[in-house]
Amino acid sequence: MVNLEWYRTFKAVYKHRSYSKAAEELFLTQPTVSNQMSMLEAAVGHKLFTRKSKGVVPTENAKFLNNLIIESLDTLEKVEASYSRSVQKEERLYTFGISEDLYKSFVSDKILTSFKHLSIHFENDNKKLFELVNQGEVDAAIVRGDFQTYDVLSQKIGSSKLVVVGHPNLKTEELDQYIQQNDLKNIQKWLEHQTWFSHMSTNPFIKFFWLHCFNKKRPKIFTNYVIPNEYFMLQEITKIEGVAITLKENAQAFIDDQSLKLIWESDNYPDRDYYLIAHKKQEVFYEMLFGLYT
Repeated sequence: MVNLEWYRTFKAVYKHRSYSKAAEELFLTQPTVSNQMSMLEAAVGHKLFTRKSKGVVPTENAKFLNNLIIESLDTLEKVEASYSRSVQKEERLYTFGISEDLYKSFVSDKILTSFKHLSIHFENDNKKLFELVNQGEVDAAIVRGDFQTYDVLSQKIGSSKLVVVGHPNLKTEELDQYIQQNDLKNIQKWLEHQTWFSHMSTNPFIKFFWLHCFNKKRPKIFTNYVIPNEYFMLQEITKIEGVAITLKENAQAFIDDQSLKLIWESDNYPDRDYYLIAHKKQEVFYEMLFGLYT
């Protein structure tokens, strides 16, 4: 009876035209490969390879056998790979890194139901999060910006702008006119007189927005409420008349159900790109995640 592993070995030898290279691919010794081919030849009753000074050459019988089995072998290997990944996904505990502010948009309702065991690691510092992945302490993560290194896989999965949002009852007719006229001076004045929310005491989003939209490094903004989580901050603005600068991706659900109003989306503010990264050793987890975001 023919052993299925002999056919796998045959496929590798046929592909490489070499016993030694087939042995490397299959993590076998060269004598093992040679012995399996001898047993397969005995089983099928035909010589399959002729030895040459540089490797082997398949006989006509080998070409015929390859045509018979290659499609079935490829299908079987795909099934085995799929099963292996499914088992890994079900049984292994993966660690996934992300900043708290991106959790709702990029993790909640997207990947939790796809894995049986998943540990979320919150880290708001982009560089630290990359280092955790690079050092293998976190299996995969979502970061802002592309990190190109030899050991880390990286692929863009989305982008979002910083926008101004506010309570739906805010009267913005005057501001809307300024925006239509591209009157940046009066847009800035209107914004400065609002009740402001922020998710960080240092107000990085407000500063970035002012720099890109008004070409000013120091906005004249007094932050009334600091709530150290962007999602919770947005929830509070649905109850209290005020404004905030936030990622549009994070605010989109609130805008869609009209619990928040999109007040201004400036063309001057560039998109912020977000990347899925993982260590090369976590390629299976990386591919499963990437499939969920595309």
